[in-house]
Amino acid sequence: MALALPAALGIAGCTGQQTADPQAGTAGRGQTLAELTSSLDDIEGLTFSDVGGSEPNVKGNTGFTVRVALDPTYELVDPAALVDFLVEAAWSVDDGPMPNTTIEIAYLGVPGDDVDLGAAAQQSGWLAPEARTRQVAPNGYSMATVPVADYAVDQGVPETVDRLGPWPGEAPAVPGGLTAPREE
Repeated sequence: MALALPAALGIAGCTGQQTADPQAGTAGRGQTLAELTSSLDDIEGLTFSDVGGSEPNVKGNTGFTVRVALDPTYELVDPAALVDFLVEAAWSVDDGPMPNTTIEIAYLGVPGDDVDLGAAAQQSGWLAPEARTRQVAPNGYSMATVPVADYAVDQGVPETVDRLGPWPGEAPAVPGGLTAPREE
């Protein structure tokens, strides 16, 4: 009997610890996806779709995606401010998994405007200067794929980790002057 109790305790100890909830203690610091979607709906001249994070894949990788379309009666005045806002806003969403690989912003603009979101992300410091970005497609499509968390370090932008801070970040205010009615 004296040996049975220590053996039973030893087996119980091998069952492993419960994994801590990565979102424990984050309440009140970020915003919900519904709150983000509501603030995006208020931006004139832009339509947002497929906004949200992904569930972890087999490797535990998660990301966040935002698709943006420009109303042809508007012009995007400040692409870099849009990238800054969307990256920080995605990082602030606290009711889904933390993005640990990338925040992807797909933009469909007006052909001929030549708005390059990848170049805007480089200009804003979210992508390394030597990072390869896609060119603007003839239909006005461009994309910025911003590495976050440890992946940012691997992609040559370790400052992103400090810039975003702990997850979830605070919900950023929608910047003014992102778009303007197009002059005819």
